[in-house]
Amino acid sequence: MTDLIRIIYVYCTDFTINAANLLGITYEDFNALIFCVLWPIITIGLFITLIFQLRKRYKTR
Repeated sequence: MTDLIRIIYVYCTDFTINAANLLGITYEDFNALIFCVLWPIITIGLFITLIFQLRKRYKTR
């Protein structure tokens, strides 16, 4: 199990480093972009979508 976790970690880290290099920013800046900007936006968007879906579901009943 720990080998699988290590493989996933190494893959994600390599992806992050390569993506940062493609964008011309540092690894730390790319991490900040993902975890401080994109992740909260996606989470809030999904929460809003959930609210709309629940309202739509209860209106049809």
